[in-house]
Amino acid sequence: MGYSMKEIKGNCEELILKKVNINGNICGEYAEISINQVYENKSKGDIEGVYVFPIPKTAVISGFEAEVGGKTLKTIVEEKEKAIKIYENAKNRGDNTVFLEELKPHIFKIAVGKIISGETVKIKLSYIDQLQYKDKKFKLTIPAIYEPTKMDENSKLNNLKNTLVNKIVNKKSEDNELQFKTNIIVESLCKLDFESPYHRLKVEREGDTIAKINLQDGYEAMDKDFILVMKEKDPLEADGMIYEYKENGEDRRVVYLRMIPKLDDYEMEDKESYVFLIDISDTMKGDKLEQAKNALQMCIRNLEEGDTFDIIAMGETLKYFWNEGMAEFNSETLKKASQWIENLTTEDDADIFGAIKYSLENEGGHNTILIFTDDEVEEEDEILDYVRENLGDNRIFTFGFDSETNNYFLNKLAHESFGKAEFINKGQRIENVVLRQFKRIQNPEVDDIQIDWGNMKVQSTYPRTIDYMYDREAFSIFAYVIGEVSDEIVVSGKVGNEDYIKKINLDNFNTEDNANLLKKIWARKRIKSIEMNMKSQRGEIKESMRQKVMELSKKNGLISHETTFIFMELREEPVLGIELKNIIPISVKEITLSDEFEEENFDVEDKSGFLYKTYEGTIVEEKIQKLKGDNLYLNSKYPRKKLLRIIAKNQFAEGAFVDYEDSSTEDKVETTAMVLMAFILGDEDIDIYFNQLNKSVEFICNKCVSEDFKLEDQIGKMIILALEQAIQSGILKEKNAHKAEKALEYLYDLLNKRESAKEMLNNLIECSLKKNLASLFTISEDGSCINEKIVISEERNSIFNMAKLAILMVLKDMD
Repeated sequence: MGYSMKEIKGNCEELILKKVNINGNICGEYAEISINQVYENKSKGDIEGVYVFPIPKTAVISGFEAEVGGKTLKTIVEEKEKAIKIYENAKNRGDNTVFLEELKPHIFKIAVGKIISGETVKIKLSYIDQLQYKDKKFKLTIPAIYEPTKMDENSKLNNLKNTLVNKIVNKKSEDNELQFKTNIIVESLCKLDFESPYHRLKVEREGDTIAKINLQDGYEAMDKDFILVMKEKDPLEADGMIYEYKENGEDRRVVYLRMIPKLDDYEMEDKESYVFLIDISDTMKGDKLEQAKNALQMCIRNLEEGDTFDIIAMGETLKYFWNEGMAEFNSETLKKASQWIENLTTEDDADIFGAIKYSLENEGGHNTILIFTDDEVEEEDEILDYVRENLGDNRIFTFGFDSETNNYFLNKLAHESFGKAEFINKGQRIENVVLRQFKRIQNPEVDDIQIDWGNMKVQSTYPRTIDYMYDREAFSIFAYVIGEVSDEIVVSGKVGNEDYIKKINLDNFNTEDNANLLKKIWARKRIKSIEMNMKSQRGEIKESMRQKVMELSKKNGLISHETTFIFMELREEPVLGIELKNIIPISVKEITLSDEFEEENFDVEDKSGFLYKTYEGTIVEEKIQKLKGDNLYLNSKYPRKKLLRIIAKNQFAEGAFVDYEDSSTEDKVETTAMVLMAFILGDEDIDIYFNQLNKSVEFICNKCVSEDFKLEDQIGKMIILALEQAIQSGILKEKNAHKAEKALEYLYDLLNKRESAKEMLNNLIECSLKKNLASLFTISEDGSCINEKIVISEERNSIFNMAKLAILMVLKDMD
């Protein structure tokens, strides 16, 4: 996929791309990528250039350089307030300034200025990324690169459809022999298998844990995103590395530990009790309240039958879902709670103190209390004193929405009640943050964590203290060590009343580049940790933390909420024979400083490239519009992420997904199987739906093996595909993976006895997943395409069709 564009008149060979070199270092789950590009102005006149580049949403820029006109522009980090003053003073004097702007989350634009005829422009972009980990796989994605694109006099950057040329770099020509190379060094915790869907790789290995990745000789295409998939073979639950280097003549080590706790054996069958407090004051009006209600809808669908719960709406007066103590979670109470939540509307104020009092005094004990609010409270000391005296064996978790929230109070409230505070910034999806934390609350966790570093002289660690490690979530620990290291590190803790102990044997790698990468990763995580902790501090302590953030940020070249980029201009003085330096102020929007966005409609991959026009004019527009092709599914008003959210909030108490609650068991199983595939087949992070998907697998397994279940061949195929993909995805609890395996044995055995199912079973074994999935839909008469009619009327009664649509969105891109 890419931008949909129309060719314009004019010479499109004025600025050409000569070279693309991708260099990278990957260490465990972390990567630093540098993309080097060389352009040449082949025209007879001067042009004005703008460089547009995306970075992954999990990444942060670590450097940008541009060489043009005999000078080099290089980013350095400066205190934000100081940088703003430099910029404003320069603008008032009429000096040159540079704009680095974020057009959309993680899509940047920089104006590099005038490029004279025959001149070469060199661009170097570097960023640090934490690679997403799913199903034992890491995936590195580097966006495809466009050839330079010319704009006419009336061009606007937000009108790409009518102004840009769709010329992706995809071949050599007589006029432009493009050089495209990659050089990526990978150091891993265990042996990796490498693959790329669009590029032919050359893999050189040094043992099991070091590999060098290049493109095969003679391969020059960059018409697709460069995707490197790295699958771990036999990863350990606890593992680590040591990187050695010297600093001021002294031996130093960076110790990197990775934990992925698997806590199925510790899981308890005890029933839980939850109290949800939702703010319905006027400040929540609009999208915040709707997202909070959606989050609440999905939270209650994460409950197990037999759990108890209540919901309190915090308005001018308190409104209670259940007036008779706590409600037992079942189909009937779920239906009533769903309707009750939908009917909530805002009021002028919120009685937060009253809701906390009611929860602690009237809802019994041993409750998990979750508070959703964007409000500030005046009586914070009084509330905190009350909670200390009356908490009992309850725990409180707080969720603060956007910057208006009283972060200090919510942090203190959670801390005093042995819970945790989460803050949802503007641009983030409330539901995702809430569900991720709620999943942690519901599943076993390791606490009371201690690390025995042996005889090592540990100078500093990140994190400094570890509150929890969560089930199946990768957790990184870093330490700076002076001198020698131990052969073994022991991580211990408690899961409930049981001991958790893991021993880590460390491999030694003497690799200076990756030591530098890990130091930057440590700095980035330390900065984010301090910024989060600043929210619960005031006065001198907060200012001291702010100074520490600026120190780490400037020392490691990483921008933070307290710092920003400015450009250092470097140019040679031919007469004096020395290098001259000059500060070029740079304007950076506040949005540029954050790496915490949740994109809603980012279904089309973004590309990197140069936009330019002749020198008669300047480029004035600030935004790029992502355009979609004519594909029916891309033009849907339901992006996959939205589809999955809608489906998730319509699950029934028993774990089924279905259009109508009174449908037959067969219809429920069929729809639930289709939904399960819709979630699992995509690339989205579905970890927040962990409990719901496990409930759906339990439902399918329990129903499909019962004697009264009428199994049709096609439904059997759908169930088999769904359960097999669920097992492979790694999303299942161990007990449910065993259930799924048993159900598959039963289904294969049953269908094997049917003559009508012989061909279908052969196809399941011999054909690709894509072909088997396609067979679930209506195929055109000539067999060339899927001809499926998708009708979505009332969302809660269109679950089956929405699941089909979500699968079709993935199916079109499968190999």
